[in-house]
Amino acid sequence: MDGRILFKGARMYRATVFAFVVVPVMALSSVLFAQQKLLEVPVSPVFSESELAWEGSMGKITVAWAVLDVSGVAHVCGATSASTSFAHRNTRGAFRKAWIKLEGRKILKDLSFFTRTPRNSDLSRVKAGCKTLPGGSGQGTRFQLGFDPVRVRM
Repeated sequence: MDGRILFKGARMYRATVFAFVVVPVMALSSVLFAQQKLLEVPVSPVFSESELAWEGSMGKITVAWAVLDVSGVAHVCGATSASTSFAHRNTRGAFRKAWIKLEGRKILKDLSFFTRTPRNSDLSRVKAGCKTLPGGSGQGTRFQLGFDPVRVRM
């Protein structure tokens, strides 16, 4: 009988340690996640505008994007608008496969943080979602936006 009580006490001790160690770590991670809010800036004439067309008559996605210096830190910013419901539905999936290259090397993947606007929106009137570029990426350098192959279910 004593063995069971000691074993039960050990299990309670482990549960207590778990509650005091894991819960603060989870609370800390939620605080850090909340601090990683995306910056938004208005789309301006500095932004480049491009189109991504789906094969056939499935529509196109218009994207306005730029690399901007925000308080001394390089950010990539962008907004998208689709011409059809099919293109609008698949914008986020397509931009998960997007990347930014600097000097032939991919420095940022997954541009799904770009602001997704309603269909056929005027991109000059929206705010673009921005994300910090890693490392010493700077302004005045040629950046390239591209996509890995995108497949969607029809």
